[in-house]
Amino acid sequence: MSKLYSVGELLIDFQSVGAAPLKDTRQFVKKAGGAPANVCVQAVKLGQKAVYLTKVGNDGFGDFLIETLQNEGVDTTYISRSSEYDTSLAFVSFKEDGEREFSFFRKAAADLYFTTGDFKDVEFKEGDVLEFGSVALKTFVARTTHKYLIDKAREAGALVCFDPNLRFNLWEDPEELKKVVKEFAAYADVIKVGVEELEFITGLKGKQMAESMFGGNLKLLLVTDGGKGAELYLSDGRYVDCAGYKVKTVDTTGAGDSFFGAFIAQLMERGATNENLLSADFPYKHMLSFACKCGAYTTMNYGAISAMGNKENVDKAVK
Repeated sequence: MSKLYSVGELLIDFQSVGAAPLKDTRQFVKKAGGAPANVCVQAVKLGQKAVYLTKVGNDGFGDFLIETLQNEGVDTTYISRSSEYDTSLAFVSFKEDGEREFSFFRKAAADLYFTTGDFKDVEFKEGDVLEFGSVALKTFVARTTHKYLIDKAREAGALVCFDPNLRFNLWEDPEELKKVVKEFAAYADVIKVGVEELEFITGLKGKQMAESMFGGNLKLLLVTDGGKGAELYLSDGRYVDCAGYKVKTVDTTGAGDSFFGAFIAQLMERGATNENLLSADFPYKHMLSFACKCGAYTTMNYGAISAMGNKENVDKAVK
């Protein structure tokens, strides 16, 4: 059976109790977070095997994060520990509409300093998927390690999937962020990106944004727009969309990760490889719709991992 390997940040989300600006929040609840980790969990909930690749501090927060992923059925074999660097922390407050305000504490985060040696035993095969984002691409050593894994994945015939997941307050220079994202986007077979993120990355508007992303390895471009749904552009010119689903949203945390995890899980279920992604056998309209359903479902409860559902729960709750 194929496996999803996600690499990137693994952090504690201290989420506010109640809706208020971060400066006015008095209580927080500890949750497991990190976009690629959320993607892993959603894929597992939909019946796939997933492995997480990262490093955390040798502390209680690291213990909590590893145990959380293990309890969700994610393979944590390749999560290493550091006594030199800390487990990453994020504080999150909510607005009345479920949107969020972040403050990160990760300048000395262990997941910014994992090395190729941490993952030397990782072996991919055809049908596997490697998924990553931009949050853990902040340092040269982390970028080198990502490229090492990407090269191994491509050599084995595994799919490479990228979600830029831009967090501007983690970068001193937005132009550096744009440069790094463009570099790593060129390695991906599948990219999931928010419409506003795509405007930043390309500097364009409308359909020109999507068209400008193709030309390298990219075959599928997923463009999300919150509650308005999502679009899928294929490198052969095909296009499908989903208008989204109306639900009672309380927290948007992890919605995009749930969407991407659900889409990747469907690719894996159907035996996708970087050679057959453009096959007419893939029901992309249906797959996009179900991914939107999963994203919408996650917004109906607080948290990311704890709010995600399996196929039965999602189909029952989101119409």
